[in-house]
Amino acid sequence: MRRNKKSLRKQDLYFLDKQTVVIHDFKADGFILDIGGGGEGVIGQLKGKQVISIDLKKEELLEAANGPLKIVMDATELRFLDNSFNSVTAFYSLMYMTTHEHGRVFSEVFRVLKDEGLFRIWDVRLTHRTCMNKPGFAVPVEVILPSRKINVGYGSHWPEKKYDLNYYIELAKKTGLQLVDKNATGDSLFLVLQKPIHKS
Repeated sequence: MRRNKKSLRKQDLYFLDKQTVVIHDFKADGFILDIGGGGEGVIGQLKGKQVISIDLKKEELLEAANGPLKIVMDATELRFLDNSFNSVTAFYSLMYMTTHEHGRVFSEVFRVLKDEGLFRIWDVRLTHRTCMNKPGFAVPVEVILPSRKINVGYGSHWPEKKYDLNYYIELAKKTGLQLVDKNATGDSLFLVLQKPIHKS
């Protein structure tokens, strides 16, 4: 199970219900920037060599399946030029970040996206702190890809505020990203955000 920077033991975690996340293949032109693409590397398994996976931890990237280009990089300070990608993804990686880091990541994603480029987000939906006497939470996830199933678990400390659809939608608006699609089922959420066409 992937955990955040400050180590959490199993007894420190409150376990949410198992989530089933179905990911259909999606069309994307050019390279896909996958934020937090180490570990099981779900997007890398789906799109292969089309993916550039970045992660803070080298060991997480080493665990990921072969195919994507893997780069150790901080998503709050992307080392790519403006307007570099038509597609950016984040699969269960935002849950490990603070609200301050979210703001920086969304700004960086906006910067590196081309006009009409899409930012796809899959993550845990935390509407409230379910358990007060456990410092962290964990969520088991069954990921269903077109050609395989992946069973994985994610664990982290409780965030300082709700990480739900409204939170990410408001953050997107502040950044300049527009909502294209949204869905929340159980303790999981999915968002598609788009960078609008720049008018000079």
